[in-house]
Amino acid sequence: MNKFSRFVFLLILSTGFTHTALAATITVVDDRDRKVEINVPVKRVVVFNKYNTEFFRSVAGQDVIVGMAQDVNKLEGYWPGLGKESVAGQNQREPHYEKIVALKPDVVVFPKNGAWKDASAKLAEFGIPVVVITGWDVNKYASNLTMIGQLTGNEDRAAKLIATHTKYTNLLKNRLQGVPKVSMYLETKGGVHKSVVPGSGWHDMLEQAGGSNIFGDINWKSDKGRGSKHSYDIDPEAVLARNPGVILKQIGTGHIPPSQEEMASWIKDFKSRPGYANIEAVKNDRVFVMTYFVAGGLSKLLGKLYIAKQLHPDLFKDVDVDKLVNEYYATYQVALPGPHTLIAKVVEKNPEATTTKPWYQFYK
Repeated sequence: MNKFSRFVFLLILSTGFTHTALAATITVVDDRDRKVEINVPVKRVVVFNKYNTEFFRSVAGQDVIVGMAQDVNKLEGYWPGLGKESVAGQNQREPHYEKIVALKPDVVVFPKNGAWKDASAKLAEFGIPVVVITGWDVNKYASNLTMIGQLTGNEDRAAKLIATHTKYTNLLKNRLQGVPKVSMYLETKGGVHKSVVPGSGWHDMLEQAGGSNIFGDINWKSDKGRGSKHSYDIDPEAVLARNPGVILKQIGTGHIPPSQEEMASWIKDFKSRPGYANIEAVKNDRVFVMTYFVAGGLSKLLGKLYIAKQLHPDLFKDVDVDKLVNEYYATYQVALPGPHTLIAKVVEKNPEATTTKPWYQFYK
């Protein structure tokens, strides 16, 4: 018996913990096409990945979450009542199995790029099922929430969220049908001259919002030394050569946004880079900043709506994105303490905007 098994064996003896049957048993097919039997409704969940954790809170409330990763828990002010005692691992690839067992979960959830395979093997002997749900996949929002609703007994609440997501997804699709795409360069939170390429949900976000990723032809696997599909090293000269019509900078991973002054400093940084003055996006003041945090909200739908509003303000002038964003976080997550976006035109023409309003309110 290895160290982990001995620990858990003693834990079970000392606490009397066994995985008892609940009201019913269902079989779900997860994101790795695995059939997993779960006793439902689940009352105690350990969740890895920020998207997954948000999804469970939005569908079932925060009380169902008993454990999460450190890289999610560290978001200041975003998980009230869930302190260090709820940390069940460093991140989705580094779970802490002894802590997971001690938390007595009914189910443990990983995304498909997490440690689900190893976790399934190690936790099976203790009657703890592992389910793969990939919240960051923008194309699986409805199926992900449907499963979470089934697991937690909150199908109605899940259906309401899916209806909202479907409404705005269809609105984007219908209004952008036949509209020429606008070339875009997204510079990630990972640093200067790092972008996204096909295979990343961030690439999908741009394309589904009416943008055309200027690095949409790159196969990241052909040169993995440049990074991942989510943060790929780009030659500065390539940005100049591809001449994007719009530039989006991602910063800020937290619920508390960077100051509007910090966002404005990034816009000024783009304008001061060698050669960037000749890029269409810079010449036409079509540079904007949006936090990584809010762009990912509702499986990147909020990011898509903000981008679409910037690319085609006339097409989406009746869509109050700020209202939708603020209502979503106040109702299903935690209310936002400040704006998470800023645009170059606002900085240039409305200096006072660097302390108060988000960018698109100046189009109203």
